[in-house]
Amino acid sequence: MTPHRAMPNWFVRRFVYGISGWVTLLSYLFMLLPIVVLLAFAFNAGKSTVVWTGFSLKWFEKVVTNRNIIQALQVSLIVAVASAALSTMIGAAAAVAITRRAFPGRDILSAALAAPLVLPEIVLSVALLVFMSFAGVTLGYTTMIIGHILISIPFATLIVRAAASSLDVRLENAAADLGANEWQTFYMVTLPQLMPSILTAFILSATLSFDNLVMSTFTSGVGTTTLPLRIYSMLKLGITPEINALGALMVLANVTILLLVMSRYLPLILKTNRR
Repeated sequence: MTPHRAMPNWFVRRFVYGISGWVTLLSYLFMLLPIVVLLAFAFNAGKSTVVWTGFSLKWFEKVVTNRNIIQALQVSLIVAVASAALSTMIGAAAAVAITRRAFPGRDILSAALAAPLVLPEIVLSVALLVFMSFAGVTLGYTTMIIGHILISIPFATLIVRAAASSLDVRLENAAADLGANEWQTFYMVTLPQLMPSILTAFILSATLSFDNLVMSTFTSGVGTTTLPLRIYSMLKLGITPEINALGALMVLANVTILLLVMSRYLPLILKTNRR
């Protein structure tokens, strides 16, 4: 049999690495180009979303002074913060229990927490709506927060569980040898190590809740229209520069949060990699 011959190094460098680099670049351009177009036409002076007629900030002024949009933003923020806080607490507690304790039904609990990841969201939304209707619960903030928690818990649990699995148990054993009880060990040793993952889980849960449309459609009530629902209702009349301006503000908010998180944890990550 003829021995397998490896590809020459010049071929790997010029073609394989080169093609992978171009594919990566084109993929990023494909994802970012629509955002660039949205940002550009948010500053368009005319009502057209196709023809550029000049620079203007009037659409941002209309967004800021639109009472319906401001009210929808308030609803989205309330639901996002409440659901993210609750889902992060539940997910963190479940993650620590699953990784650190052996109890009957642990595998069942782990599978149940991951179930919303594989089930279609519309199925969960309809099921929750039917259950709330059967229980006689009025649709509003409570039903929306419960629905968003149902969507966010799997992500929060997975993030904190990955961090809890990689913790150094020797630090906890050392704290116990020095006289710390179980609660003191958790509060002074385990929790500080989990805080970056808990904060990440909170931010991701809040983002998922803020951007959610399907669950909000089935669980919202009178006076609890979220911002995605408001944007969807505005789109029925056609895409306007006002929607572009609102999208630009949302992109700016997401980028600001990302930069704040990176400024907090990027130096720690770089310091760790240098070691």
